[in-house]
Amino acid sequence: MRINFIMESVLPVLLILPLMLLLLKDKSQIKTIILFTVIFILYQLILKAPKEFVALQVIKGQWNWTGKLLGILFGLLVYTVLKNKLKPFDFLRFKQDSKAFLKTMWAAVLMVCTSFFSYFDSPKELDWETLFYQLSMPGLDEEIMFRAILLGLLLISLKDKIKIGKWSLGNPGVLIIGILFGLVHALHFKSTIEFDIYVFICTFLSGYIWSWITVESKSILLPVISHNLTNFLQNLLRMVK
Repeated sequence: MRINFIMESVLPVLLILPLMLLLLKDKSQIKTIILFTVIFILYQLILKAPKEFVALQVIKGQWNWTGKLLGILFGLLVYTVLKNKLKPFDFLRFKQDSKAFLKTMWAAVLMVCTSFFSYFDSPKELDWETLFYQLSMPGLDEEIMFRAILLGLLLISLKDKIKIGKWSLGNPGVLIIGILFGLVHALHFKSTIEFDIYVFICTFLSGYIWSWITVESKSILLPVISHNLTNFLQNLLRMVK
């Protein structure tokens, strides 16, 4: 059981490590990628620890409240320590880039609108804890870590664009965070390795779009709001159908 807990925390970042090394700006950025890897693994261990070790749970409930709160605190601590390093891409702020506000706002609204497809999923019983959790925790915890910290480190260390011949595939940092976000949600270790391709595709696209919004708006504000509203509505619509 404990080895599964560790493997879930380590494997996602190890899977994308070769891609990150391939897209480095130069060899001097290897230290930043090592820092990225260590932060991600520590974050995952901290996040999952209360579920693995029940004695660590400060807040009891069906959801991992303690892990999420610890994840938020860890993210804020890491941001404080790395603030100067992240300065070129300081996304933990309220101010939006005025030039990109309209397109990023529409993208955030579009993400919220996708939640209405959940109405066609199987119904769920009304659960106030679930609704409050989804409206508060995931967006704060995951956007601080994935978009404000990990994305910033990739923007510092990786090339600005991926090019295949004359074709540009955009910013590699945005792509990699999307992949990592998908792996975290879709890859699990139980009695065997489990990988849900549908969950991966959905969370990869979500992670990619929220990362794009962050880069364009220069803030995680819209991703936080969009993320929490999307999660909340996905659950609410299944509860009221």
